[in-house]
Amino acid sequence: MRAAQLSEAQYLNTMGSGMNHVTECAEILVDIWGYAKQLLNENLLSKYGFSKKYVEAVYENNEHTYQHILLFANQKNIYVVIVVDVVHKTIFGHYILDLNEKYSLPTDKREKESQP
Repeated sequence: MRAAQLSEAQYLNTMGSGMNHVTECAEILVDIWGYAKQLLNENLLSKYGFSKKYVEAVYENNEHTYQHILLFANQKNIYVVIVVDVVHKTIFGHYILDLNEKYSLPTDKREKESQP
């Protein structure tokens, strides 16, 4: 499967009526690591996180139709979210979740110190 980046609208649509943190109890529905390798080759994922097959968190929507699997990107507070279609047990696509941009987080120490 070729990696398909989701638009923000597509990504938000997979959230349904809300998301639940299910990292500790999530069922593994598909092997995401072949797909993740493509993202690594596109320089979107952390090499260290990929080599350890580290998943930061898993969320599932209230309707149990989509899972969001968060993997570390190459920068602080940025995640590659692999979206899994729970019903069809397939990868729907991925989304770059940039918390720095979304929440105006400081990106380095100097910026943090200059904030009021």
